[in-house]
Amino acid sequence: MELTKPTTSSACADGTRGVPGRVTAAAVLGTLLEWYDFAIYASMAAVIGRLFFPSDDPTVSLLVTLASYAVGFVCRPLGAIVLGRLGDRAGRRSMLAITMVTVGAASVLIGLLPTHASAGLLAPALLVALRMVQGLAAGAEWTGGATFLIEYARTGRRGLYSGVVQASTVAGFLMGTGVAMAVVRLMPETAVDSWGWRIPFLLGGVVAAVGLFIRLKLDESPAYRELHTPHEPIRRQGAQPQAAAPDDSGISGADADDGSGAATQTRRNWLLVLGIVFGVTLHGYTATSFPAFLDAVGALSLEDALTTNAIALLIEVPLIVAAGALSDRVGRKKVMGGALALYALTTYPVFLLVTSGTLAGALAGQVVFVVLFAAVSGPMAALFVELFPTRVRSTAFSSSYNIGAAVFGGTAPFVNTFLATRTGVSVAPAFYLVCGALVSLAFLSRAHDRYQEELR
Repeated sequence: MELTKPTTSSACADGTRGVPGRVTAAAVLGTLLEWYDFAIYASMAAVIGRLFFPSDDPTVSLLVTLASYAVGFVCRPLGAIVLGRLGDRAGRRSMLAITMVTVGAASVLIGLLPTHASAGLLAPALLVALRMVQGLAAGAEWTGGATFLIEYARTGRRGLYSGVVQASTVAGFLMGTGVAMAVVRLMPETAVDSWGWRIPFLLGGVVAAVGLFIRLKLDESPAYRELHTPHEPIRRQGAQPQAAAPDDSGISGADADDGSGAATQTRRNWLLVLGIVFGVTLHGYTATSFPAFLDAVGALSLEDALTTNAIALLIEVPLIVAAGALSDRVGRKKVMGGALALYALTTYPVFLLVTSGTLAGALAGQVVFVVLFAAVSGPMAALFVELFPTRVRSTAFSSSYNIGAAVFGGTAPFVNTFLATRTGVSVAPAFYLVCGALVSLAFLSRAHDRYQEELR
């Protein structure tokens, strides 16, 4: 599937002058948009509930709205498999163009939907359908962008760019929350319900248009082109001559005894990623859902909870990039493993701080929590990309990550709140998170750290 004639210079494409800025922008903008949509829908949930799922009980409207949001998570694994396979067969940039168009178009269409008052049951039906479409595309957006960017980066820099693309998830979340809060705070409620709620979704279309324009100008990643032009390999800085071209399994003859052995290794790594994702996504989605949790257990007002969470997430963004860069020097497993071990030791006292009922305690606990998550998540994409051969990388990475994220991460806010409210013990979720950290640490210990090896 050819979209446009490549324009990237070979000097940049082979990594000798670093990753071109437009390649970084293309990867980051898609992830930014994905998490921007995540945030605006969650932030505007009460408004959307009134307009699309009206009920005599506002709580019922809110719960149905959140359920419609969860539909997107259910669709992510399917999108990861279908679009991930497209990325392996038709190319990374083709797949990324499709995901950008789909996520952006769905955002705009949500912003243009009629409400229940004017369209009846058709309005919520269309909203749920568009959320499903967004979920399908989002299943391959972050993983696809991370794969593309990391395949462009030379050995010794992949962790840095892993941190960059991961930091864009937090930046997108903060941007979406900020836009939604500005609309709600600066406009009268009647204006918000009438037309103001549409603004954040329509702005998502602008981000998508810019991202698509950039992506259509890109060349394929060096690793993908090298796989499909074995007689003219693209030399990246620091690369050593290959003893043999990759075989049909995507792993060189020096590393695999036969196709069956390569397939077995890929399946093993797929399961390892799924296990690592368990604890990682538990902590990640807990970090972004602290406001709702603190409000539910009565530890802080929603306004104070949002404020402390925003401060903590702002601190997290540069630390994610720093952790990714550090993993280029000492290895992915050392950085991630150390943070997971500290999670196992500190999560309980962190929850004591977070649920203390004081602003200072809530802020201190969340800062500790996100600092550790920065260390876990910064090198994560690089580790996962490096575990799979180029031939199946997009499919394997997207499917393993998104299945784990949907099952474990997507349910984390609900499970945390359920445990705290049902047991009457506000720190009860800490035990679940400690379990997640230990499981991820066990699976991580079995993974091979290839941070000093060339991508194959």
